[in-house]
Amino acid sequence: MITALSLIVFRDWRRHKLRLVLTVAGIALGTAVFFAIRTNNTTLVTSLRSTVEKLAGKSTLQVMAGEAGFSQSLLDQVRSTAGVDQAEPVTETVAALPSGERILILGLDTASDLSLYTSTIDQGDLTVKNPLAFTNRKDSVAITKSFAERRALKDGDRFIVNVQDGPRELTVRGIFGSGGLSEIYNGDVAVMDIYSAQEMFGRGDHIDRIDIANKADVDVDTLQSRLEAWLPSGLKAIKPDLRGESLENSVASLNYGLTVMSFLALTISIFIIYNSFSISVSQRWKEIGVLRAIGVTRRQVQLMFVLEGLFVGAIGSVAGVGLGFGLSKLSVRFVGDVTASFYGVSPISEGVKFSQVFALEAVAAGLIASLIAAWIPARAASNLEPTLALRNIETREKGAVSGRPRWVAGLIFLGAGLALTRFAPTEVNGNIQLFYSFFIMFGMILLVPKFIRIGGRILRPVMDRLFGAEGLMAIETMVHAPRRTTATVIALMIGLSFVVSNSSFIQSQKKAMNRSLDRAIAADMLVASSSEIHSRTYHFSAATADKIKSLPGIETADALRVTSVEYDGQEVAVMAHEMPQFFKISPDLLDVGDKETAIESTSNGTGALVSTNFANRWAIRPGDSITISSPTGPVVFKVAGNLDYYRSDKGTIFFDRSVYKKYWGDTNVDYLFLKVKPGTDLQSLRSSIASTLGGSERGFIYTHDEYKKWTSGIIDQFFALMYVQMFIAACVAVLGLANTMVISVSERRRELGIFRAVGGLRQQVAKMVIIEAVAIALIGYVTGVLAGLFNSYYLVTAAVRIIAGYSLPLVIPYFVMMIAAPAIILIAVISAAVPARNAARSNVVEAIGYE
Repeated sequence: MITALSLIVFRDWRRHKLRLVLTVAGIALGTAVFFAIRTNNTTLVTSLRSTVEKLAGKSTLQVMAGEAGFSQSLLDQVRSTAGVDQAEPVTETVAALPSGERILILGLDTASDLSLYTSTIDQGDLTVKNPLAFTNRKDSVAITKSFAERRALKDGDRFIVNVQDGPRELTVRGIFGSGGLSEIYNGDVAVMDIYSAQEMFGRGDHIDRIDIANKADVDVDTLQSRLEAWLPSGLKAIKPDLRGESLENSVASLNYGLTVMSFLALTISIFIIYNSFSISVSQRWKEIGVLRAIGVTRRQVQLMFVLEGLFVGAIGSVAGVGLGFGLSKLSVRFVGDVTASFYGVSPISEGVKFSQVFALEAVAAGLIASLIAAWIPARAASNLEPTLALRNIETREKGAVSGRPRWVAGLIFLGAGLALTRFAPTEVNGNIQLFYSFFIMFGMILLVPKFIRIGGRILRPVMDRLFGAEGLMAIETMVHAPRRTTATVIALMIGLSFVVSNSSFIQSQKKAMNRSLDRAIAADMLVASSSEIHSRTYHFSAATADKIKSLPGIETADALRVTSVEYDGQEVAVMAHEMPQFFKISPDLLDVGDKETAIESTSNGTGALVSTNFANRWAIRPGDSITISSPTGPVVFKVAGNLDYYRSDKGTIFFDRSVYKKYWGDTNVDYLFLKVKPGTDLQSLRSSIASTLGGSERGFIYTHDEYKKWTSGIIDQFFALMYVQMFIAACVAVLGLANTMVISVSERRRELGIFRAVGGLRQQVAKMVIIEAVAIALIGYVTGVLAGLFNSYYLVTAAVRIIAGYSLPLVIPYFVMMIAAPAIILIAVISAAVPARNAARSNVVEAIGYE
């Protein structure tokens, strides 16, 4: 009996090849996005962890103070701690090459034997022709063999890196063999003496960490306790794997957002498969009735469709894994650049590796999606009574598809989702709030049949007036085929809602950012030390900042140092301003708190400001005290006010730069905010600033409007992957529409043949098919825009608060909605073109005899 059922399935595939191909393509595309994002996220995290572990060598503990580093003067005390076998100072600098590529430069004490790093830096595999020159000359570096080969470098050759003082030449005086350093950062790694590195990169006596190996008779935990007993609160002795976890946490929000989005493509694929199998049931209803009459059980019929769905899902999923692997290779470098630019962490250093586990997960996800989508049509087929086999299934089940219980339930779910979004308390890192979006979308899905019926009533007179009988017949066909039409509209709705809601979210983020810049960075000009939004490498010296401050035409100048600290286990941003000048330049920056009190307390170093998302995340209010750790001990501030600020998704703390210099021992500057005197020509001032830098220092000079434009471009860069996913979601939805039109023509082949037989013209047949596609697309557009606006409200009100702790103003993406209407009509026409042509060219006699 199974063989007989299989023959029916294979015959159906032969007769409907295009429908099968489109269904498989929908599954493949959804699975590909799922696999690519899963692979990219893990590649990023694995790369960060692997880099940390390999750079740690044989060290079992690392003393660290976060991003700013700490004084090397602690090294002797660390080495003298009981249980310490070895302790080595390290600096890590990611410098830019003239090509824009990055190179990791490690500063190590080359006077020691470096036995801690034999697994990474095997000196037996290191070729140094002149050891004395390597030690004594400050421009000496040892590079990996792979770096040397890619750039045709040999011993004695020079290459340029950009440091804060401008381009500097480094001389190759050592080459490492394969392995070790060649396995991180794609081999773009160099080693130089730590004192030379400190001087070249303006670090003073600061280092990034001390790598420690414990003695054999002292376990790691005991040594860790001994070190932390005397280390200042801002320094921690941690195990290398925990440092990897810290870096992973810093990009967790990015990974979370990408993962959530990857499920969207699978969701749309579910409706493509559902649509295909629903129509397949309708097309085989007579065969099913006959099979049931001769003894085939309900279970066997249901099994036939379920197995078919799994088989088609398996083909699409396997194809999707291959496509996803290609997508991940194309996008992984982009993900690394985004994390480097925004989070200041190491970019991806390892190539994309094919993961059998992820492949199995992706195939399983595709199979589950296929099973879910095929289950309801399979159940409907198994419940078909033989005595009803001669009745039209679409008409018979129309009530079940669009009945009152369904649309009432839809209104309840939709109302509940919107009400919870508006009135229910939203907590940072809350999970239950994520279901609000599900309620909204599920409610819209349940309401789709009602929208189709309403849309049919609205479109009937319009299409009748515009296209006559063909338009009227097309609308009637659409309305009276609810199962086929509903699944297609849902796929279009989800795809378009994703485009609309994410466009709204991005524009809302830009509006919020612009408001923040206008209020918190109201400077006439800004001078930045780096082209990245967050650089851990490039900073101005205090002397350079003072020279720029003293230029004629500058009324007020605020020197800012940007870094990060750990607060309650999370890495938060620190903005060390010269607070009196900060308030003069940006007098309206506070959203909560008394301005005069804030100026007084922050200026004398006892007070701090916090961002709104920091306050929300930790329930901090003005007047509360916060304690942060520094390399020289804890620092206590009283919170003087809040402001909306979006630099970090974990939060931002603002305090006076004098406090930062005192406790962190760091006088460097990242930004200069300049308020110019009335009548000063900005272009002349720009030239003066550039002349002060003299080409010897990196500097990026912006007017206020230029900086806002640059920031907008950075946001676009951050969301570039989301743009790609929006495009993919739209493509998957379009596949659903094309699939529906193929199915529609196939299902109505006899009907169209009879229409031709009674005098209908070929062009009228083609017109009906195209009009039906346009009508479905229009209803999909309206429902997609509605769902997108509802989801936009959820994103800016609840989702962003869950992930980052702040809310955004809702911006409706009118332009996207405006261009989406003609675009979706054009897509509908293109999707229906081939099915319409096939319908018009079909043989009348064969069509009338079609079963």
